[in-house]
Amino acid sequence: MKNHDSFPLKLWRICFCCLAIWLGSITFAMGQGVVADDEPSFGEERDIGIASDPLEPVNRVFFHFNDKLYFWVVKPVAQGYSYVIAEDVRMCVRSFLKNLLAPVRIVNNLLQGKVANSGVEAARFVINSTLGIAGLADPAKNEFGLSAKDEDLGQTFGVYGFGEGVYICWPFFGPSNVRDTIGLAGDFFLSPVSYLAMSDTGAGVAVEAGREVNNTSLTLGDYEDFKDSAIDPYIALRDAYRQYRQKKIRDVAVGGDSVYISSADTVEKTYAQEMPGPASSELDTAPVSGDDYFVQVGTSVDSERVLDMRQTLLAMNTEAVVRVYDRGGYNYYALLVPAGNKFDLAKQEEQKLYAAGFSEARVVQ
Repeated sequence: MKNHDSFPLKLWRICFCCLAIWLGSITFAMGQGVVADDEPSFGEERDIGIASDPLEPVNRVFFHFNDKLYFWVVKPVAQGYSYVIAEDVRMCVRSFLKNLLAPVRIVNNLLQGKVANSGVEAARFVINSTLGIAGLADPAKNEFGLSAKDEDLGQTFGVYGFGEGVYICWPFFGPSNVRDTIGLAGDFFLSPVSYLAMSDTGAGVAVEAGREVNNTSLTLGDYEDFKDSAIDPYIALRDAYRQYRQKKIRDVAVGGDSVYISSADTVEKTYAQEMPGPASSELDTAPVSGDDYFVQVGTSVDSERVLDMRQTLLAMNTEAVVRVYDRGGYNYYALLVPAGNKFDLAKQEEQKLYAAGFSEARVVQ
């Protein structure tokens, strides 16, 4: 005899699974870490306006809850996982799970009128599912130059002119807003993992929890750096998320791939790559000295904004050159401040950058 679930039970299961899917798409935001499968990076900070945050007292409670959850549960599990599982394997897992979400990107590119990008995503799915062995590798990008065109329903609503609404910091799941929360529900029905979750809640939650742990294992240290560099981590996280989402909606990011930065991944080689806009002469390939400093910018950034930031540093009597680092599969953009500039790493210097509109910039050596 078939076991027919009641409608309330089915509705509860769908809602529960929607939240479970979010676990894999919203990670702890930073200069991420905000976090989805994308990494918020340097964007159009000056145009985001004032945040609508009437729920700030409650949001702060949930922010601190998520913060403790990260340090007490997520981080220890991710550390153990990364100790047992090689990074190459974890990269393959990330690629596999991202490949499963191709329908979300295909449909939302179409809804935004980006027919060519939708075709690119369809081609990526076919190539990576076959030549990439079910998406474990990304030959579509590495061999054919087809980068992912990340779009979701929240971005689609933004393109259609819907405002972000009230900022929300969800317990367990992190930063969002009304628009992106509603968009998540639509994307839920486009994800193959969602149907697994609806048919077997335990299996679906296990997959999403596994994705969260895997993604976190590739970004260990980023949240800590982000939090340490922020005057008010709650405000910094909120602003980073809003900047990131607005940048995605405006399509100012270079490339469009979802990328992760591992703080343990040291830069071993550099190379010049001409970014759209600036001349190649703006890029530097000189060896890096141990006394040099860096202003980290991000992995998906508007090249003009990078140069804009360089001009700001020059106005602060600080020499800087644009650098592009090969991180094995993706590029990381930064500004190199050569030794001898007396660029102080004190908090007041970061505050100057923050005041200049670069709230996601971090100064590191």
